[in-house]
Amino acid sequence: MSRVDVISNERLIDDRHHFHEIQDFWQDGPVALVFLRQFGSAFALKQAIDLSARYSDITAAGANAVLIGLGTPIQAFTFRKRSGTRFPVLTTTDQSLYRTMGLTRGWVAATGPANLAPLIGLVRAGVYPYQPTGDNRQLGGAFVAARGGKKVVWDFRAHKASDIAPVDEIVDALVSAAALNRAVVG
Repeated sequence: MSRVDVISNERLIDDRHHFHEIQDFWQDGPVALVFLRQFGSAFALKQAIDLSARYSDITAAGANAVLIGLGTPIQAFTFRKRSGTRFPVLTTTDQSLYRTMGLTRGWVAATGPANLAPLIGLVRAGVYPYQPTGDNRQLGGAFVAARGGKKVVWDFRAHKASDIAPVDEIVDALVSAAALNRAVVG
């Protein structure tokens, strides 16, 4: 499994121009750190929409999710509005966090023909790409960290742009981590 404690002190800016350290999000319970390809990606938008649909399940478990993307705060704000998410949306301007977490980038993986059919499916479902932000070759991923950030209980790394971390697996990992935390504390 991965380690997220190595990025705990990283300061990112949110879509409202406030700074946050990543460790702030796992102080009270488990957190899903969802690294988006880029804010203009239809696949990232689909991921945010699907995750937001499970907002009540995640918060009822005492967990949280954070969406992280390459771009500017205004691009993150636009992404938040387009996705309708209530989860924090953080932004970074370089790939250092992505590299640290082992998330890859590549032209063929990001724009190759394997992504065409899934993209057409999203467009038919009404999920459209937007203005590209950050690095179009960057791939995403997701990590579920237990409370305190010492242990990653679930992770996912995309191998092509259309790879989206399964939301049901993210929620199951968050609920399990929250239950384990309650058992240890209680």
